[in-house]
Amino acid sequence: MSAATPFRGYRASRRYAWYVVILLTLTQVVSYIDRFLPSLLIEQIKRDLALSDFQVGLLLGPAFGLFYVFVGLPIGWMADRCSRRRILAIGISIWCSMTAAAGLAKGFVPLFCARLGVGLGEAAVAPCSVSLISDYFERPKRPQAISTFMAGTFIGAGAAFLFGGPIVFAIAQIPAMSLPLLGEVQTWQLAFFIVGLPGLLFAGMMFTIREPKRMDQAMRNIESGANAAGAASIGSALRYIRLRWRGFGTLFAGSAAVVTLGSLAFWNAAFFARTWDWDVRQVGIATGLLYFTGGPIGTVLGVRLTNWWIARGRSDATMRTLWVGLAIAVAGFATFTIMPSIEFTIAALFVAFVGQATAAAAGPASLTLIAPGQMKSQAVAIYYLFMAFSDSCWARPRWALGLIYSVIQRCSATRCRFRPLRLEPLLWRCLLSECVIIGLLCTNSTTSSKHHPCLDRSTQYNPLSRRGIGTPQ
Repeated sequence: MSAATPFRGYRASRRYAWYVVILLTLTQVVSYIDRFLPSLLIEQIKRDLALSDFQVGLLLGPAFGLFYVFVGLPIGWMADRCSRRRILAIGISIWCSMTAAAGLAKGFVPLFCARLGVGLGEAAVAPCSVSLISDYFERPKRPQAISTFMAGTFIGAGAAFLFGGPIVFAIAQIPAMSLPLLGEVQTWQLAFFIVGLPGLLFAGMMFTIREPKRMDQAMRNIESGANAAGAASIGSALRYIRLRWRGFGTLFAGSAAVVTLGSLAFWNAAFFARTWDWDVRQVGIATGLLYFTGGPIGTVLGVRLTNWWIARGRSDATMRTLWVGLAIAVAGFATFTIMPSIEFTIAALFVAFVGQATAAAAGPASLTLIAPGQMKSQAVAIYYLFMAFSDSCWARPRWALGLIYSVIQRCSATRCRFRPLRLEPLLWRCLLSECVIIGLLCTNSTTSSKHHPCLDRSTQYNPLSRRGIGTPQ
């Protein structure tokens, strides 16, 4: 069937629809492995390229985040108008090629540019994938499919932690080698080649996905910001969200809390080393196992809770799942640092990861139910833009820490004394913000439900009307 007359995705066979979900989930897994790779190799990279801590902070933070944050919205705009599978194929090709290109870097600037390219390519994954999956499943079945896709983030992060450490250790034992046309190649450069090039296979597999007809279409209103095909402009998408700030604001604030809590996992190595004398390999295996177990269990819990509330006629079922997941995650993250033994610490972290996975899956699932088809990809891009700002500015500004460490190193040359950074202030700052956000969510729940355009499938949306209810097409 031609792209001009796309088929209705929800009428596809169940097997094919889930093939699309699994393929996009695997793509998500690969993207997270590529995203975490520099953090595993950073010590070798820093030594060979003679980088400062500030440059290391730039590589781990802004180098990836700049394009990932700011290019996501234009890509979402394109995805609401063009073939999403084609955009995905281009995005995958860019990030895998740039991951492999990082293996050719001989200095900070080429490596920084390569990481910018990785962020550019990966910015296409979430807007296109969530939009595609939502068009393959009717509304009652949509949360389960979206939750499965979101589980890819935990599987990818778990694979990076669990397998990355031993693999990097094994590669480090290999001496530098000479390759044709490339000359001498260090082992960390070889790792970028090994991870980046096979991912190009997924770019070709995107063309096995049939572009479905966009669901949940709103009324077409060209004068108010939609084009002749009915796709909303960026301005009308932002206006739609602003006029429904209670529903979208609750969703964005709750999901930002999930991101803030999840960022605490990046401090696990320091915490376990200082408190329990664990080495990096032990922390990596433990954290990877927690991702592999807590992530899928939390995803299943989120799906069951959502289906349970849907069966009872709750229009805000996915939003309620988000609240429950946040409550579980806060309980785990608030207690793991004060546990009397390592066993209880791991148990508390397991509870935290389950809650985080439950809430993380509920956010995008809610978004697919309240955003019209004309602006669904843009809404996802705005959602991830908000998450990225929350993550970078509040949870883990690595570039700032790198700058601080660089200043400390210079001060040490003049025998300046400094007190090591402590984990507890960061932890309690994050948890206090979580408690405030959850309180706002609970007090806002009744009001936001009235403004929450999470309606039955027969209702169509008008992204340009204040009430959000249009005439069925």
